[in-house]
Amino acid sequence: MKLVSKILLRIGMIVLIALIVALFLSNTYVVKKSITINQPKTEIFNYIKYLKNQNEYSKWAKMDTGMQKVFSGTDATTGFLSA
Repeated sequence: MKLVSKILLRIGMIVLIALIVALFLSNTYVVKKSITINQPKTEIFNYIKYLKNQNEYSKWAKMDTGMQKVFSGTDATTGFLSA
């Protein structure tokens, strides 16, 4: 029984130390990432407005190579559906 109480006491001390350290750490952080594309804005917009082109830079589309894609309507217009 003494061994169990010693183990629980040490675990409790570790948790208590972690909580005390957490009190003094900053609770805000900033993540910044930027990419420079050396193309005119109109050319970039004309490329990304087409939903069919989004699979080329979609992380999820690259991860699921067997994904079935269904498009209906005219791309880059109101009412175009991508599924």
